Amino acid sequence: MFSVIRALTAVVACTLVTSPGSAEEWRRFRGPNGSGVSASTGLPVEFGPDKNVAWSVEIPSARSSPVLADGKIFLTAIDGDRFSTLALDEKTGKILWHRQIERDRTTEMYQGTDSASPSPVTDGANVYAFFQETGLVSYDGRGEERWRHPLGPFQNFYGIAASPVLSGNTLILVCDQMRGSFLLAVDKDTGKELWRQERSGRLLSYATPILYPDARNPREVIVVGNLWVDAYDLESGKSTWVLGGLGVDPVSSPVLAGDLLFTNTSDHAPEPPPPFSELADKHDTDGNGVLSHSEVKDTWMYNHFGYLDWDGDGTLSAKDWHDLNESMATGGWGIAAIRVPSGNAEATVVWRSQQSVPYIPTGLVYEGVLFMVKDGIVSALHPETGELLKRGRLTKGSPKVHASPVAADGKIYIATREGQVAVLSAGANWEVLAMNDLEDEIHASPAIADGHLYVRTKSKLYSFASQGE
Repeated sequence: MFSVIRALTAVVACTLVTSPGSAEEWRRFRGPNGSGVSASTGLPVEFGPDKNVAWSVEIPSARSSPVLADGKIFLTAIDGDRFSTLALDEKTGKILWHRQIERDRTTEMYQGTDSASPSPVTDGANVYAFFQETGLVSYDGRGEERWRHPLGPFQNFYGIAASPVLSGNTLILVCDQMRGSFLLAVDKDTGKELWRQERSGRLLSYATPILYPDARNPREVIVVGNLWVDAYDLESGKSTWVLGGLGVDPVSSPVLAGDLLFTNTSDHAPEPPPPFSELADKHDTDGNGVLSHSEVKDTWMYNHFGYLDWDGDGTLSAKDWHDLNESMATGGWGIAAIRVPSGNAEATVVWRSQQSVPYIPTGLVYEGVLFMVKDGIVSALHPETGELLKRGRLTKGSPKVHASPVAADGKIYIATREGQVAVLSAGANWEVLAMNDLEDEIHASPAIADGHLYVRTKSKLYSFASQGE
């Protein structure tokens, strides 16, 4: 029960191919098809606020990750009651334009997340952003608004964290929530709906989808949701295959290596929850049999009340408590390697593991090794068998890791929430080459292009390169 709170407290959310894309392509969350892998070379090992910095610039805060195309870096952020989309020059960091839109509504949301958690996506000329309290918006390369597609309100206390993805002229967005989950496809040039697939029985999830078999010639979009993996035809939105029996409330995005799909969900109920009667005895001060928000003010429940209130009626009842804990009572949690079906075959689970399963970061398949990161512990696994090749710590202690790892040039980059970026040598017997302190919180996943590593902290965007080139 209590680990779901840790898993969802800062949804930032979080896919892979066996071969890296071009060094210039980092157009969506975690680059080519969400892989986190770049063909870029010459990347630095050691860097910091005063070392190997090509440039740095102050930017408004958000948890979304940067994307790059055509010499521009695109970011989203929150400025007070407005949602921002920014374009920066890739070479200099100069802000080329900064556009804002008003929020359509204010939604009760966990304080550790925000409406700018989803990362934008670009087709190379235009940029597309999603904000939970407004919807989709698109700008051209000069910052002129092209269209808006209003969406919401949503019933997801920890926020809609899945980032939009592009397939040709189709923009895809997953909107999973407590009731009424759906997958949406709109025309990228007009913003008009192409199709909408209801996701009946799919509750909360925060994972960004991937394209299959790859981003160059995709046929399907694969969505990892609550208890299920679903594949949909890109042209029609019709379901093509389904696999159940997985964990609940996925935060990490799926990882793809050939026809192997990797998912991971945490154990949200490692210990039996206390009975509701015990909670009521302590906190039901007015004796009406339910708990109000104010009655649990001095407990951990206060900040997560919008999630615990399962039926959304403004109180926490015995039924809410029962339904919540029933929803998390699954043995399907953990890392699962799934063989994507072809023809009339069915999807199958090849192997599972429940050791050191990440809460938030998406995994990484690089140079034939599957890497997973949980609270500063790195696990290297054999993708085909799940065999543990090596497990170790980034540094002393257990630094929280919300950003997903990225890789290029024989190196793996892992950013901790406390502001350090670890650089690892790739391979089954990985080693920590350097720990670089940026002296600011990091929630966003780094981006890589043209020999540069782009890292977004709470207050700045950095471009790092060897010898500050």
